[in-house]
Amino acid sequence: MNNAQNAQTMEVYAVIGGWDYEGEHFDSLRLFDCKSAAEAYSKELEEGGYHYTELEVREVNFQSAIVA
Repeated sequence: MNNAQNAQTMEVYAVIGGWDYEGEHFDSLRLFDCKSAAEAYSKELEEGGYHYTELEVREVNFQSAIVA
């Protein structure tokens, strides 16, 4: 097995808010392990003034550079 096969991974929900014509605001980015919490944060951003939010599932890789 190579290091890529040994690497542990998990999925998280990434949420970020943005404004039309300006794009995403990186300071609003948050990661969640629970979909309902991610959806609640997305709603909070929209109610707080963001024009839109993006909610995506992303993979977290815990592979250490020392192992490589």
